[in-house]
Amino acid sequence: MAKTYLRWKIFCFLCLAMSVSLNSSSASAVLLPPLKAPTIPDVPAGKTVPLLDASNTEKLSAHIWMIPGYPNIPIIVGKKAVLVVDTGLGNPAAHVISEEVERLALGKPLYLTTTHFHPEHAAGFGGFPSGTKLLRPSIQENELNADKGRMFERFRIHNAEALSKADYGKPELFKDEKTLDLGDVHARIFWAGPAHTYGDTLVYVPEDRALVTGDVVQNLATPTFLGGNIGPEEWLHTLQIFAPLKPKLVIPDHSPPGPGEKLISDEEAFMTALITETREAKKNGLSEDDSVEKVTTALHAQFPDWIMNPLTKDGIRQVWKRKE
Repeated sequence: MAKTYLRWKIFCFLCLAMSVSLNSSSASAVLLPPLKAPTIPDVPAGKTVPLLDASNTEKLSAHIWMIPGYPNIPIIVGKKAVLVVDTGLGNPAAHVISEEVERLALGKPLYLTTTHFHPEHAAGFGGFPSGTKLLRPSIQENELNADKGRMFERFRIHNAEALSKADYGKPELFKDEKTLDLGDVHARIFWAGPAHTYGDTLVYVPEDRALVTGDVVQNLATPTFLGGNIGPEEWLHTLQIFAPLKPKLVIPDHSPPGPGEKLISDEEAFMTALITETREAKKNGLSEDDSVEKVTTALHAQFPDWIMNPLTKDGIRQVWKRKE
C-alpha cells in the first residue's frame, strides 16, 4: 500500500507537468553544449497547477520544513535568517509561502533562491515581501533571459491567472556557489553542471546532511530532458560531481523526499543504463525510433517501480544521435 501511494503521489506530480567539499572548479571546467532552445512539447504542461497548501507543511530535519506541492518548497530556518528554495507558480503561490515563512520564523531576514528558471520555480518573486534577497547563479540568469518565454507560454495555457503578474525578480548573481550563514545552520547554494537545464542549482545544508536537488534527482521518477542540447552524458557527469557529498536526505521538487545516497546512486544507475542500452541498440543497427522503443522497454524492465516521463525518450534520442 505504501509503495502504491508513493507511485500515485509521484504520478500526480508528473501529470501536473560542509561535510564534504565539492570542487566547483570541476563543474566550471565542463564543456557545455551550446545554448539552444529547449525541446518544448506541442502539448501544454500538464493541467492547472493547484495552489500550494501550507497546511500540509512537513518538518524534514532539524532546520528544514517543506510545503509539498508542485513544486515542493523547502524552507531552511536558522536563528538569524531563512532561505526559501523556489517561488512556486506565480505570485499567488509565493504569497502562501511567505505566510508560512512568517509562521515559522517571524521577522527574520528572508533569502530566496531558485533551482532553475522554469515558471513554477522562479516566476513568483512578486509574492514575497519587500526586502527579500534573491540569489541566483549567473548561468541560470543567462538561461532565463534567453529562454523563459517558451516555458512561460507553455505553462500559461492552463495557468493564466497564476502567471498574470509573473515576476522573476532582479537577483544578486554569483558564479558557481554562495554559502549563507543563517545562524546555527548554513546553506550552500551551488551550480554543479547542466542536467535538467543549463543552470540547475542545488542547496546543501551540511548540519542536516540534506541536499535540495530541484529536477536533477527525483524519487522513483525518470529524468525530464528540457535543456536543449543537454543529454544524459552531461547529466550523469553532474551527478558524479555532487555525489561525494553523500547526503542523508535528498529533497526533490516533483517527488517525495528520500534517502540521499540511494536516490543519487539510483539516478546514476538509470542514466548509465539509458546511455549503455542506447549505444548498444545503435551499434546493432537499430534506427533511432526502434532504439527508443527498445531502450524504453529495457528501462521499464530494469526500473519497474519508476514512473516513466515521456520526455525521457528525448534523452534516448540525444544519445543515439551523438558520435561515441
